[in-house]
Amino acid sequence: MPKVLIVDDEIDICEMMAFSFESQGFETIIAGDAVQALEMVKSQDPDLVISDIRMPKGGGMKLLEDIKAYNPSRPKVFLITGYSDRSKEEAIALGAEDVLSKPIKLQALIEKAREALKA
Repeated sequence: MPKVLIVDDEIDICEMMAFSFESQGFETIIAGDAVQALEMVKSQDPDLVISDIRMPKGGGMKLLEDIKAYNPSRPKVFLITGYSDRSKEEAIALGAEDVLSKPIKLQALIEKAREALKA
């Protein structure tokens, strides 16, 4: 069962996404900021991280850089944004699988996750 770490400072968004992923056969864990998320990457070894870009305590781009510095090959990272100072191309160059715009269509996100993980 693929494990997905969902990172957003709005916990209700995390819970809604987690519920949708769990209903589709994924295991989920939640982090409320990038610092907590990096610790969970190290301790829980998720297959995929889905992170908001704009958050307090370091956003998704910083988290992406930290994850890739820790382990360049794992986990895969999707970033989500309503607005970002950094480009999609820049995020992908840093190692993101994809950058998705809000509002997120959860079923499309789950399909992208399955494709990325071949799950």
